[in-house]
Amino acid sequence: MSCAAADRVSPSIPIVVVDASTTEATRDICQHFVRLNASSSPLLYRRAHQPGLTHQRNEAVGICRELGVHVVHFIDDDTEVLDGYFDAIEHRFQIDPAVVGVGGIILNQLTVNYVKLKSFFLLGSHKRGSVLRSGRNILGQYPGTLATDIVEWLNGCSMSFRMTAFDEAQFDSSLQGYSMGEDYDFSFRLSRHHRLVVEPTAECIHHLTPTMRGSARAQARQATEATHRWVHTHMTLGMSPIAFWWSALGDFLLKGCHGVLCRERESLQAAIGVLDGVTSIIFGRTS
Repeated sequence: MSCAAADRVSPSIPIVVVDASTTEATRDICQHFVRLNASSSPLLYRRAHQPGLTHQRNEAVGICRELGVHVVHFIDDDTEVLDGYFDAIEHRFQIDPAVVGVGGIILNQLTVNYVKLKSFFLLGSHKRGSVLRSGRNILGQYPGTLATDIVEWLNGCSMSFRMTAFDEAQFDSSLQGYSMGEDYDFSFRLSRHHRLVVEPTAECIHHLTPTMRGSARAQARQATEATHRWVHTHMTLGMSPIAFWWSALGDFLLKGCHGVLCRERESLQAAIGVLDGVTSIIFGRTS
């Protein structure tokens, strides 16, 4: 989906696929794409030297550097970019030399409810694209976000960077497997010294499949553990362990109350997942 969409909107842009799957399915799809689009976008397929999203992103950056490109666009395999997406982002880089990272508008992002209550527990904020002292990140690439808004992180399904950004920062290779939060970890660190923005005219749709990322309970546990680990790693950048624990309490209470009041099993499972994560942190059993 993502390769076909990228080829449709920008037929000349090189596409790099770094595949860490255990089957030949992705390679076969890429070969089929090349046969159908021989005169269009050059597609480079590579087997990942080491599995894990951060390793694959860093490897893709290395390939792009060899190609001599000046801007690296990251989109997920379930992201559909719309007409003018790449042109709009590259134009933004051209007219604003101070900008190092640009994100597109994700048209179908879910609306966050109970923002005031979540703000009390350091789980939410009205400031789009911000990172709170609790380590919780606030989505910023909504329709209505202005070109002049400064954001502190970019969503991995729609983020682009000047190649010069990778001269001083890389994706954290200590994050393993699915590497939850690798996008906001990298872009937040970059935002401490450089300007990140959203380009309102670059639009995409993220066809996210929740079942591909585990159960609600597993996701909540992983998110709790990953946020705790990230906060402790980045205390020098303003993160606070006390703020994290306050947010974890709020996360458990809000998910649990919502599950009980609305009789929603997924929210109850997520609340249990938060508790699982807290327990594993306290007893040193984090994955």
